Amino acid sequence: CSTASPRRRTRCASWSRRRAEPMELERFKTYARIDHADEDALIEAMLTAADNAVRDMTGKDPPKAGDELFDMAVLQLAAHWYENRTPVTDTATNEVPFTLQVLLNHIALSSRYPEKEDANEPDE
Repeated sequence: CSTASPRRRTRCASWSRRRAEPMELERFKTYARIDHADEDALIEAMLTAADNAVRDMTGKDPPKAGDELFDMAVLQLAAHWYENRTPVTDTATNEVPFTLQVLLNHIALSSRYPEKEDANEPDE
């Protein structure tokens, strides 16, 4: 990932290939109430993985850059992963929040979202 400035507009190059307007690190940090830069690289990796996961789970791409429902699903999934980084054991499981599942179902079923472009191609 590359950084345009130390604390602002940090964007991951892999997001740039997929999205016209990549989600900014600062937007996630505001959403997750994170006020330090110690884990910026980890967060960027989680954002990229969450974007890929939302696309894979729904089979859809966002209809345009900055689609709020799609972005909210990415934010919620990345935040869930960020907050639940402990190994899963028999006594503690962390299910995907209901609100995220509702967003994923909506995106998957909505005709407003185009089919994922590389749905039949293997991931790079």
